[in-house]
Amino acid sequence: MNNFVNMLLVIVVTVVIPLAVLLGIWADILPQSLQVAIGLAGVVLAAVAIIGGNLYLMYGDIKSGRYSK
Repeated sequence: MNNFVNMLLVIVVTVVIPLAVLLGIWADILPQSLQVAIGLAGVVLAAVAIIGGNLYLMYGDIKSGRYSK
């Protein structure tokens, strides 16, 4: 039962909540300031994911000595 509840929570967090936010923006239910905040948060999270992922991969390459001769 615990795995089932975890699966439902993952589905709610990854599908239902973002879909509700997008539908709220599309239907003009959410205030404009909240829409702008959601957009800015998305841009910031995307930048953090891209930059952080690249730094993590570069750190792994340096640590493993991949490019040292």
